[in-house]
Amino acid sequence: MNRTSVKNLRKYGDLPFNLAVIHGGPGAPGEMAPVARELSAFRGVLEPLQTAVILDGQVRELREILEKHGSLPVTLVGFSWGAMLSFIFTARHPQLVKKLVLIGSGPYEEKYATNITKTRISRLGKTFSA
Repeated sequence: MNRTSVKNLRKYGDLPFNLAVIHGGPGAPGEMAPVARELSAFRGVLEPLQTAVILDGQVRELREILEKHGSLPVTLVGFSWGAMLSFIFTARHPQLVKKLVLIGSGPYEEKYATNITKTRISRLGKTFSA
């Protein structure tokens, strides 16, 4: 397996790099590395590491990485916050994304957020209940 790294990007496998795994967090760089390693047996994988502190910066950073290093359009595999970032990125730049895979994404509709909040509160001890 070929693995190379630049400032905020890790590459796994060989060209073409037509798949990118997007980590959660923000602040969880590298958590998608095991997924990238496994997938690199079948195709080239990019693992961008978000460093920007605002959403627009993360979208811009991802676009720059994919345009410079990816074989466009790419498949994005986003986990947790990375799923939400991938969803937002795809909405803004649909021409750069072939497929979108969301894992452990937060809700996109308020009705689902309400159910999640109730579930989380029910799991807390009596000290924390609302």
